Amino acid sequence: MSTQLLDTLAKHPLSVIELVDKAWNSFAEAIIKTGWDPITRQCESIVTALMSRITTGRLKVLTSSRIYSFPTVENQAEKSDVEFEAELRVINDAFWVRLCTMSDLGFAEAYMYGEVECDDLVSLFRIFLDNKENLSSLDSKLSYLFTLPQTLTSYRFLNTIGNSRSNVSAHYDISNEMFSGFLSRDMTYSCAIFKDLDGDIKDGPPISLGGRTLVLESSQPTHKKFNGVNGHGHKTNKSLPPTQDELHEAQIRKLKHIIQKAQICPGHRVLEIGSGWGSMAILIAQTIQDTHVDTITLSVQQQTLARERVAQAGLSDRVEVHLMDYRNMPPEWEGAFDRVISIEMIEAVGAEFLERYWEVVDWAMKRDSGVGVIQAITIPEARYDRYIKEIDFIRKWSSQVASSLH
Repeated sequence: MSTQLLDTLAKHPLSVIELVDKAWNSFAEAIIKTGWDPITRQCESIVTALMSRITTGRLKVLTSSRIYSFPTVENQAEKSDVEFEAELRVINDAFWVRLCTMSDLGFAEAYMYGEVECDDLVSLFRIFLDNKENLSSLDSKLSYLFTLPQTLTSYRFLNTIGNSRSNVSAHYDISNEMFSGFLSRDMTYSCAIFKDLDGDIKDGPPISLGGRTLVLESSQPTHKKFNGVNGHGHKTNKSLPPTQDELHEAQIRKLKHIIQKAQICPGHRVLEIGSGWGSMAILIAQTIQDTHVDTITLSVQQQTLARERVAQAGLSDRVEVHLMDYRNMPPEWEGAFDRVISIEMIEAVGAEFLERYWEVVDWAMKRDSGVGVIQAITIPEARYDRYIKEIDFIRKWSSQVASSLH
């Protein structure tokens, strides 16, 4: 696995920025793990003062010396019934420093390192979400000092052509076998369309969503087994009749919806920006006569498996999988495509290159009759400016995974 990654051009180049970033992360981690009592106590005080603003739900925080209960008596809601309850057990005081200095990223890292434990993360996150207006100010001078160096070295996440290869490789060139372990057999890694709203939620208590109660359906348990020999994920049912794969059905429903939206017709030439593992390209060629699909990806492993799947489907003469950045398409592709589709790839473009992305989409389509359909993950407008300035879990840890494979 790692050999293939290292043999590609998509590895992270050694740079001054990367060295500075690694040095700072090592320094910050050393400070956090030192556990100097004045720092941990100050961070604990800041975090618990903020948590005291919780008014909805019930949160208990257990430390080695005391137990915190939120909401406090003065902030206790009038109604006695509590919808969500959660308990945090602080194993290491580094938890307080991480949470104080890195907010939600700090909590994720503390949980990952075993510095804090929680048996019901869903209820915990619902409490945080229900109280988000009161908890939104987890900020301090200490937090600013910790995040400033990451902000200054975040150039490595800017999606230049070189960085895009590195970022995509870090995320997708980990292992096709790993992705096959949790995706449905079509290998579509994007949001599906289920028959009904929240149709992907199964087996659980009623949940209140936006003032209405959602009663979750029951379904027979499907045991997903991972074969460590050949690495292919597959589902097995022990003493159970075969069950339908609702995720697969939902993904195919989504792909067909996009095909319908794009009004792809027989004989069309289609450009797909972001191949995934080839599910969309294969479905187009299988269901619409005489179509030709050029699909592009920056992931070597995606390209390899997509080509294998295309060949297995007998579509190699009509589907071509290219290892290519959307900004490096050949000149002869200008105005060559009847349809352009892109499924949850625009999120990887970056705010700085959105205008360029749309220019390329327009450049590739036929002038008079071209149609494009883009599926995207959205974020509330009010959160966007802050989000693009932050280093989140995926940006930080996918880059570290790639670096560790060198």
